[in-house]
Amino acid sequence: MSGHVRRTMAANRKAVNRKAVNLETANREAPDRGHRVEAHTADVILHAWGPDFARCCEEAAMALLELCVDGARAVLVKQIGHPVPVGPADSMLLDLLDEIIFVLDTEADVPFRATVQPRPDGSILLLLDLADRPTVEAIGSAPKAVSRSELTVDDGPEGVRCSFLIDV
Repeated sequence: MSGHVRRTMAANRKAVNRKAVNLETANREAPDRGHRVEAHTADVILHAWGPDFARCCEEAAMALLELCVDGARAVLVKQIGHPVPVGPADSMLLDLLDEIIFVLDTEADVPFRATVQPRPDGSILLLLDLADRPTVEAIGSAPKAVSRSELTVDDGPEGVRCSFLIDV
């Protein structure tokens, strides 16, 4: 691939989402955790990475929330928890993401921040901070579902990486 094509592709990714991070340089230039958005035909692909599974899931959760909610002026009204039982990593991530979409669809308050806590038994706990609807700004389309066939979780020497396709 020529340098011009790479530069053009990188410019297109930045145009899609100003918060985008070039995954090729993420390990050299960014902290050991983060996320980015990639445009996809009628959908969005999200990538997240972290030093361990819980941090990767936390980044994935924040990527999903940032896709549809600007919580810069959010006023916290409550925090809810969702335990994710031990299982294959892709199933655990899918459970976590499905829960966020469920809360976005069903709660009167809006989730704007997520944290993920590892548990001693290998499970994780998703904690969602919810805000009054008038204090958050809706951006983009609301996520409808996570495509299981496009979900991947890879644990390697540089940490854990995941990617997933969101139907919007």
